Amino acid sequence: MNGTNQSNAVELLTPEEASAALHKSLRVLRYWRTAGIGPAYVKLGKTVLYDRNDLIAYVRSNTVQPSVRAAI
Repeated sequence: MNGTNQSNAVELLTPEEASAALHKSLRVLRYWRTAGIGPAYVKLGKTVLYDRNDLIAYVRSNTVQPSVRAAI
């Protein structure tokens, strides 16, 4: 058994990968970062990365449940 704990594993994505995952342009991700909105990101020096779990949490927090009235 190795000493790594898979539940604590962090998968960091480049802005290009995050852009593809969210179906948003790099320009939108850059705007979101400067405006302080959008998904959380990691900054290591000048490198911007996105934790896959933060992207999933962002999508889930923006999920809209249809209302009953919408079906009428």
